[in-house]
Amino acid sequence: MKRICCVALTALAVAGSAAAQSPPLADPEATVVEEFVVVARDAGPAWWRVSDDDTTVYILALPDGALPPGLIWDQAGLRRRLKGSNALIGGGRAYRMSLSFKTLGLLLSLRRSLRQKGEMEDDLPEPLRVRFVAAREKAGKDAGHYKGWGPMVAGFILIGDSRDGPRGRDPQDDVRRTARKLKVRERETVKRDAAPVLKEFKAGLTLDVQTACLSAAMDDIEAGLEPANAAAQGWARGDVGAALKAPRGIEKCFLAVSGGPEVWRQGIEDQAAAIAAELERPGKAVAMVRLRQLIAKGGVIEQLEATGLDVDGPAVR
Repeated sequence: MKRICCVALTALAVAGSAAAQSPPLADPEATVVEEFVVVARDAGPAWWRVSDDDTTVYILALPDGALPPGLIWDQAGLRRRLKGSNALIGGGRAYRMSLSFKTLGLLLSLRRSLRQKGEMEDDLPEPLRVRFVAAREKAGKDAGHYKGWGPMVAGFILIGDSRDGPRGRDPQDDVRRTARKLKVRERETVKRDAAPVLKEFKAGLTLDVQTACLSAAMDDIEAGLEPANAAAQGWARGDVGAALKAPRGIEKCFLAVSGGPEVWRQGIEDQAAAIAAELERPGKAVAMVRLRQLIAKGGVIEQLEATGLDVDGPAVR
């Protein structure tokens, strides 16, 4: 049940028999606005800004993945923007899991959908089975370690098994720590009920989709840590193009599952609305938005501009 909650919450954050070739996954974040793919002039990550006559909201584009251990990013721009700000907004969970018999029943039903009798790898199409076995053996795990789980959860577990050593960190934690030091309060995130989305998520968990998700997880595992680390370093120096090269197969999986695109759209709308609402308060504020959610076609920047607001990008080199 703990693993199911983890999978479900991850699916909300990011918000059909196995054939020889897994079907491609749709990806609402695949297309970004090219004019936003810049290299910022100032040290540190890229920032955007939206303002009216008496308010400015500075938007920090967070990386799509974790920062590797030991990566230090220049926070001078963060401290300067946070100092004297009214609030820190964004970055919270957009959905809530209510503790009720109804939700518990839904999670149990979802758990059954993600289970599979026997050793999952025996039923995989041969090319994917070979990849999975090679990866789990490299991670020092036997087939029994994944027994009883379907392809999606097996891939999710294998990603963790294949990454030894200290785990990366989310720069949101750095931002929140700095905000607390500067006595900048964090606004509450609007929470939506997770139950309707989880129902749709469960309905779309066909074996084809789960197998495609495992294939996407294998892409991330086989890429190794170097591309992800390089993307994180690009983010830290304000190179948006480099930051966009982070492997993200498992994120694409969650976006592609039934209900995923709607979760993504709702998240974009909620973040844009929170930024627009902050403009009603004179002064300044800082917002956190994931990079692809910010600059994708139909993303937060385009949502804000559609309401008539002007969004300024970083000064470029």
